[in-house]
Amino acid sequence: MAGFSPWSASGLLAGAGQRVTVAAGALGCLWLAVLWASLGVAPPATQPGAAPSETAAPPPPVPLHAIAVAAAPAPGGGQFDRFGIEMQPAPAPVNAGGDVAFFARLMRSAAGEALFLSHDGKTVVVAAGGGPAPGGGTLSGFTEHPAPALNKAGTVAFAATIDDGRSTDAVLTWTRGKTAVVAQSGAKAPDMPGGVFFDFSRPVIDDAGDVAFLTTMRHGHETQDAIYINAKGRLTKIAAAGDAAPDGGVFSALAAPALNNKGVVAFAALVEQGQRPAGLFVATEGALRRAIAAGDAAPEGGIYSRLSETVGIDDAGHVAFGAFLAQTTSRAGIFITGDNEVRRVAALGTAAPGGGTFVSFGDAPSLAPDGRLAFIAAIEGGNGSSGAFTYGPDGLARIATVGDGIADARRIAYFPLNAAIAAGAGRRVTFHAGLKSGDDNSDAILLFAPATR
Repeated sequence: MAGFSPWSASGLLAGAGQRVTVAAGALGCLWLAVLWASLGVAPPATQPGAAPSETAAPPPPVPLHAIAVAAAPAPGGGQFDRFGIEMQPAPAPVNAGGDVAFFARLMRSAAGEALFLSHDGKTVVVAAGGGPAPGGGTLSGFTEHPAPALNKAGTVAFAATIDDGRSTDAVLTWTRGKTAVVAQSGAKAPDMPGGVFFDFSRPVIDDAGDVAFLTTMRHGHETQDAIYINAKGRLTKIAAAGDAAPDGGVFSALAAPALNNKGVVAFAALVEQGQRPAGLFVATEGALRRAIAAGDAAPEGGIYSRLSETVGIDDAGHVAFGAFLAQTTSRAGIFITGDNEVRRVAALGTAAPGGGTFVSFGDAPSLAPDGRLAFIAAIEGGNGSSGAFTYGPDGLARIATVGDGIADARRIAYFPLNAAIAAGAGRRVTFHAGLKSGDDNSDAILLFAPATR
C-alpha cells in the first residue's frame, strides 16, 4: 500500500478549497507491526576457571511493556475495550518520567469512555464520562479526537464536552486529581471582536503548563477556526481564519497546533489568495513565519504536493511532518526541518533498517522534545512486513515488529488499523498494537523504554 493513510486526498492540505479535518480512515487495509532493535549490550569477559553459567551476562531487559490491554480491569470500574474512536487514532503521550496518558473506550462500566494516567506502574482515572465537570455539569465525552496531552510534571490537558453546565465544550487540565478550566465555550475570544469560543480540539501542553489549542469560534452567524495559547493564565490568539498569512494570502482553515517548551507553536493551514495553497507555519513570540509550503522543492527530489495536518515540534524548533510528493518516484516521505534545511527521514521505496524497503507510512510522525522522531511504516522484503521506527542522532532504527515479546512474555500479534505512535524523552515511544496470549488477541498500548546507557 502506498501513501500516508491519514493524509488521503480528502485531508486538510489536499487543496486550497478544503476544510480542516482529520482523515476518517486509511486508504486501504493498513496492517502494520513493529520490531525492536537490540540494545547491543556486550557481556562481561569470562573469568578464568569460572563456569560459563556463572559468568554469562544476563540478557538485556525486554524494552516493551504493556501499559493497558483490552479486557483488563480498568480503574474506576469496568474493563478496557478500545484505545481510540472508530478510525480516529488517539496517541498516548509519554513524558520524561515514563508517565503515559491515554484514552480508552470502556465496557461493563457506567462511563463509556475515560482518560487515564499510568504512573509508576499504577493507573489512575484522569476524567471519565459522567464525572463532574469543573464549574458544574457532567463530562459527556472527549470530542471526536480524544487525544490527551502530557507534560513533564504529569499534568494532562484535554478537550471535553459537557452536559448541564455553563458551557458545552471546554479545554481542561488535570494535575494530581485537580481539574481546571483553560477555555470554555461561550466565553469571549480575545483579539477577535464579537467572537466567542464554540468548540475545541486536541490541546497541547508544555512543561511550564501553558496550553495551546484549536478552536472553532462563532462570529455572528459564521464560524471560523483559530489557534490560541493560554500562557501563564492569559489567552492569546496565534492565528485565525481570515488573518493575513506570511508571504501573502489569508488563512482559510487551520489544523491542531504543536507546542514546544520554548513557547513556539507550529501548525498546518490552508491559504487563499496567495501563491501557495497550503503550508506549515511557526509562531515565535507573536512573529509568524512560513516554514514549508506546498509546491516547495523536497530534499532529494520532487516537490511537496500535500502536507500532513499533524506536525511535531521539538525544543530546538525543528518541525516534523509527512508529505505526499510529486515529480519524483518516491510518492511520500517523512521530513524534519533542521537549521536552515529540511532533512528527509524516510521515503517510499528507500531502504528500511532491518532490511526491505518502505512501502507505506502509518499515522503522522511524532517528535519528542529532545528531537527524536517516531513513525510507523509497512515494509516489503527484509525482516518483517512492517515496523515502528525512530530517528535521532544515532540514525534510523526499527524498534518493534510482530512476534516480538513484551515483558510479561506475551507477543505482538498485529498492529491495529490506523494505529497511533507517540515519541517521548529518553528514547521512550508508545504505540498501539495487538497482543497474542494463547488463542486470543487483545488490543493494547505498549511502551518502548530501552535501558539507559
